[in-house]
Order: sequence, then C-alpha cells, then structure tokens
Amino acid sequence: MTNHLKIIGEAYQKFNDTNTSVSANKEPHSLRAMKRYFLTKEQSKKCNNASLKAGTIGHNIVEICLNKNLTVDEVFASDDIQKEIDSYFPIDKTDEMKFKFAVKFLPQTAQNHLENFKELTKQTWKTEVEFIKWIDPVNVPFRMFCDVVGLKDVVDIKYKLPSVKFAPLKTKQTKENPNRIGDWTCSHPKLDARVFTSDLMQIALYSHTTGLKPSLSYASANERILFTEDNCEELKPENLKIWLNELIAYEIAWEKKLKAANGSVTELLWLNIPDFSDIRKKSFWWNSIPKEYMENYLKTYV
Repeated sequence: MTNHLKIIGEAYQKFNDTNTSVSANKEPHSLRAMKRYFLTKEQSKKCNNASLKAGTIGHNIVEICLNKNLTVDEVFASDDIQKEIDSYFPIDKTDEMKFKFAVKFLPQTAQNHLENFKELTKQTWKTEVEFIKWIDPVNVPFRMFCDVVGLKDVVDIKYKLPSVKFAPLKTKQTKENPNRIGDWTCSHPKLDARVFTSDLMQIALYSHTTGLKPSLSYASANERILFTEDNCEELKPENLKIWLNELIAYEIAWEKKLKAANGSVTELLWLNIPDFSDIRKKSFWWNSIPKEYMENYLKTYV
C-alpha cells in the first residue's frame, strides 16, 4: 500500500500530528509532551543550547564540504557559517563558554568527519535528504532528514564536543594553552567504543527507508571512528531489525499515551510528569528551555 493511501491514527489526529521522528522518540516523554504539544512551534524553535547549536553548525560545515568540494577552512570562514555562529545567544556563562570552545574546535572535528568519509567507497553525496516512511503497525509516518545519502551508503554524523569548567589560573600562564579561554578550560571526552542505542535506532530507520548500507561517523577534535557493518556487529542487517523494532515499540507506547489523553494537552502533561530534580539540575534535556517557558510549564503541576 502506498503512503498516500494510509490514514493517520485518530489519537494523532486529535493532537494535529502529521508525522513522528526518531528525535521525538529519543526524548523523555515529559520533554516530548512539553516541547511538542505544550509549546507552540515558534516557541519550540527557541529551545536551544550550545551543544545543539554547535552540532548543527558542524553538520552544515561537513555537508557543504561534501556538496561543493570545498575545504573545511573555506567553509568555516564563509559568511553563512559566521552568521550562524554570531546568531547564537547563550543561556548562561557556562553555555556561552561551551559554545566558544565548541566553535574553536569545529574545524578539527569537521575534518575528522571528512576523513571518515574517505574510508567509504567514493560516491556522489546528497545531504539533508527528506524521506517519509510508514512502518506498520505505527499509525503515523516517520519523517526524517538523512544527513548524508550516497549511492551505496547512508551516513549519520555525530559530534562529540568539549566539556568545560571554570578554572581561574593560580599562577601566571607562561605558554599558550589551546584548551583555555580566560578563566575557563575545556577537555575533550574520548569517543565511545560502541554505538549509542538511540543512534542505532536512527540509522536503522535510515537504512530501512533508503535500502542503503548504514554508517555512523563519530568525531571529536582529537579522535574519529566510522562505524559500518564491517566493523560493528550492531550494524549488521540482522541486528538493524532489532533497533528498528525498538524504535517502533517506543512510538507505539507514545500513541497509547496520546489515546489516553484524548486530545487534551493538560491530560498529556499529567500522563508524562517530569523529574523535577532533573529540571532543577538543568540536565541536558532541560537546559535548552527558556526560563519563561519553563515557569509557565511548571504551573501545570505546582
């Protein structure tokens, strides 16, 4: 049955949902309810942090290099990329410094991704390719934008950005430290030797949709790893089915909550109450939410 003959499930229709995504299924249900149902689309677009913004810019650098056969330095210095960098407004001082360090090391990180691409068969690449895919028994289609699509491979790009801390000098600095900006320093976390489950779900969907071999490009300023079915057991065809089924299970669970909420955003929020301690700690999932949005959201509960 072709996509245009499918009918979106009633539970989704009551919330005006026309599609779902891997990114939605990566989020805790409380955050998904808040960002995608409680906030307006315009408000949701303003939920950002240094990691998300720098990662987006990094993706753009790699994709432009692949599309236009330009060097990282040429793309990084371009007006478009510099405007993206200048447009970011940090949440707080820590977020500001995280962004500054991330941007400082983006050229090295992007170059490491391009080195990963050299390990794949030479082919013409397209970037940010949109696909819509219905997968039974999910009653709404998955919408996705694949990072890089070739004739043989589909590749998802993952950035590992520096972590930062406030560390004023106790003595006068005698030589330049590339990992220091003023009173702040950064460190470069090691890349994990295994693929994250959330990334496996994502690339499994991409491979299932495109029919292409899956690859995951991980890079930091100091390291790079290209995971393929040749060096990663989890990316073999028989295992991709596992990750795809897990993604489907997550979406089915979400649909059941939509059914229970019966079109009521308030009811959906109560069915997905957040961990208040996570919000107070400004954990990764919650530190992108502007203060005024968070205050309004919390009025639902306390």
